[in-house]
Amino acid sequence: MFLSLPRLGIIRGVKLKKSAHTVYRAQYHIDWITHTERFWKMVNKPLITIGFSSHRIEVISFARRLMKNHDVIIIEEAPNPRFMNMLNRKVSINEYLSEENLEFPEFSRHMYELLREFYLMGKKILQIEPYMEQLTYIYNMFSEGEEPLDVLKMPEMREVYEAERKATGALLHFYESSMGNSFPKVIEAVKKFARADAERFRLRDKMRAEAIAEILPKDKLVYVEAGAVHTYLKKALRQILGKRWQIKSEFLLEPVVKKLTGEKQVIAPGDLLTAHYILCRRDNEEFETLQAARALIYIQILEKEEMTPSRAEKTPHIKDEIRAIEIANKFTLAQCEELYRKIRFRDLHQALEIVQNYISSSSSH
Repeated sequence: MFLSLPRLGIIRGVKLKKSAHTVYRAQYHIDWITHTERFWKMVNKPLITIGFSSHRIEVISFARRLMKNHDVIIIEEAPNPRFMNMLNRKVSINEYLSEENLEFPEFSRHMYELLREFYLMGKKILQIEPYMEQLTYIYNMFSEGEEPLDVLKMPEMREVYEAERKATGALLHFYESSMGNSFPKVIEAVKKFARADAERFRLRDKMRAEAIAEILPKDKLVYVEAGAVHTYLKKALRQILGKRWQIKSEFLLEPVVKKLTGEKQVIAPGDLLTAHYILCRRDNEEFETLQAARALIYIQILEKEEMTPSRAEKTPHIKDEIRAIEIANKFTLAQCEELYRKIRFRDLHQALEIVQNYISSSSSH
């Protein structure tokens, strides 16, 4: 997560005291200059730091460490006219949340508290997510009685509508396929959705990069919040900005993941498949089929509800994700099919028990 440059300290108010062993000790207060700031000063270019993470409460403390060293913070949300009133305390966070349909409300609550703190420190906070902004506009059109043809007549909305329609259609096809008994059809449905989702991610990241590029201030440190799968955003920004800006990627939970796995990040099978399509890599039928099959197992044994960190467990979600990924990655295609048929209509705890018993049974033979 952190840059490889050494951390430097500015020593203030040094007082030297001679010990009985004639060893001098410095009693001082250190103001750390972070890696990010040091790197920016060395290259003398404005810096964009993209912080990749999931929307989980446990990420907040890691985001704080990066955000605090930046002048501008861009979050992954469509603009809301009441956002600034929430930041400056004219609207309470609870009131603001009550009118939002958020997938992870507790994460948002904690994030808004952090953003309020930074806003009062003088940092500029921006909501930039043009894809979701246009999608919200389209939904509002439909709620007012407009038809799809009305949307298609609007060039600025057409691309978003088509991408969303295709992805939603592929998702519905997956749900329909999963009700049947043909495992190969379910696998093909997973791949079809992953391809459509990849197209949607590319469009979202491209639109967001364009919108961010339009508002970038000169000589500022800019932090950009991004979901873990939005890795195309960096490439899109680089294509627009060229070498005028330094662009750094940070995986917020890297310190935790590296300690647990030795890797910089862990990627779930479904996300790995989607990333494969986002990057337009050449077809690899064996790889794609296996990742699709493992994704079916992974999603059944993953905790979906928001978990709150505690003193005993500070990063519950990433540890649960690592556990589910390591289990899913054990299985061959044939084993995935066998297990999927046993767990597809089970709840989390039932599915996990079946999978663990299957592993124990397999290892004993």
